[in-house]
Amino acid sequence: MSQDPTPTKSPARSAEGALKEGSALATVGLVAGVVGLTAVIFGVVLYALDPQMATVALGNIGFGIAGIALYVVTNWKSVTRAAAGRSTTLVILEVVIGVGLLAAMATANYFSVQNPKEWDLTKDGLYSLHEQSVLVAKGLKQKVTVYGFFRSSEPARATLTQAISLYRNHTDQLELVFINPDAPPPELETRFDLKANSPRIVVAAGNGRFAKLKTPTEEAMTNALLKVAERPARTVRALGGHGEPSIADLEAETSFAVAASSLRNEGYQVDPVSLIDQDRVPEGTSLLWVAGPQSPLFANEVAALRNFLERGGRAVILVEPGVDSGLAGLLADYGVTLGDDLVIEPNPAARAQGFGPDVPVVQNFEPHPITNLLRNNAALFFRARSLLPKAGQPNLEVVTLVQTGPTSWAESAYREEGEPARDENDVPGPVPIAVAITQKTSTHPEKLSDEARLVVFGDQHFASARYAPMGVNGDLFLNAVNWAAGEEDRITIRPRSNVGDRLPLTESQQQGIVFFSVNLLPLLITGFGFSVWAVRRKK
Repeated sequence: MSQDPTPTKSPARSAEGALKEGSALATVGLVAGVVGLTAVIFGVVLYALDPQMATVALGNIGFGIAGIALYVVTNWKSVTRAAAGRSTTLVILEVVIGVGLLAAMATANYFSVQNPKEWDLTKDGLYSLHEQSVLVAKGLKQKVTVYGFFRSSEPARATLTQAISLYRNHTDQLELVFINPDAPPPELETRFDLKANSPRIVVAAGNGRFAKLKTPTEEAMTNALLKVAERPARTVRALGGHGEPSIADLEAETSFAVAASSLRNEGYQVDPVSLIDQDRVPEGTSLLWVAGPQSPLFANEVAALRNFLERGGRAVILVEPGVDSGLAGLLADYGVTLGDDLVIEPNPAARAQGFGPDVPVVQNFEPHPITNLLRNNAALFFRARSLLPKAGQPNLEVVTLVQTGPTSWAESAYREEGEPARDENDVPGPVPIAVAITQKTSTHPEKLSDEARLVVFGDQHFASARYAPMGVNGDLFLNAVNWAAGEEDRITIRPRSNVGDRLPLTESQQQGIVFFSVNLLPLLITGFGFSVWAVRRKK
């Protein structure tokens, strides 16, 4: 039997590339239809996620409808054939499922807008408020308007908007209004005394009070809200006339200018005062700050301070070792023995920073509103004396705030030369170097408050310009003033370090970036991706 030598061709495994290609116009229409359908879906999703992008969403939908219409016109036969086919039911089902998913997304977005929740995952919490600022915002009882005198193209406008939005997450009493600085309303110019070099942010309340801000930092904004809407200004008066460090000299490391500035940032008015020719502390004094006198106070000054405390006044006293401030008798009556000594602590942490044993680095903070938030931190004192509380004092509560470590001692022979050595005449550690005192004064006929509060530190340098930035020194001093003044809820914000630089953008630039990155680029990638699939499938 003979065989046919001609080989038989086997059927092709795939017909891809062998089918007739449609016309170029139909292919273009198909691409337009797929991209158009993708644009419609993108438009609906964008609006469901963020109603503020309604303009972009409508643009997408309009573009999508045009693309779909072009597809229908250029592929009419395919459309009619598909509509009459058995797959029409599946297509309709897929459309219904898609619409249902979009409706679910829109519903979820609606409830998220009604109940907004944000998470600040930045290292330093740059986009969330300190808890005290939240309390201030929630406590607003009247409408407060923030006026920003900025042009629409200025980056500072967006910065202010972002700052105010943090507060508006916690209150509906805050309103933001932008004014063109080139043509401000005359009534606002008169009301706020606006000049060419005036700060361009004004926080105003309905009671007529207002505050001007140069920058919308959290510290400045919260203190402005306190000033205009919450409570009257509190005045801290720093005693002078006995060689006390300046509260205004920003150049001197020994000055209290930084501490005074920090108090002003917290809403206090800080003024100097002399009692040399006075027999009473001036009226309106919320707190008297005895800031390290270098010579004894006169008898009338001590009497004025005593009278102030007996009536429920508030004071913070800083005293130095080796200096007679004239306050030993007064402090003894208030349950504190002022030691004539120098605290010594052989702490390696101080040596690592180039200090000697007379610079204790302390971590022993006793439970108290002043120190509760400072635990697990350290404070550095430069030459401190002991403050020994006396127990069992009638009508007095004396609490140790800060004490040095167990290896320390209060050296009584500190005036002698040579290396300090611990002996039986010294006060063994831990050595108290800061105390808080309260005394009930509700029965006094001229009472200023129901309770006198006094905080005493055995060192003045810890709050000076040189040492205040070290550890929690600045926080310790500010918290002591806040507690003594009866302002436990007073804002005590510390500046946050901003990690990384920010690129200032105008509003139109931000909108362009969002449009390109969130809408246009993903739309093109997705649309043309599906277009390639659809064209290859049709071949």
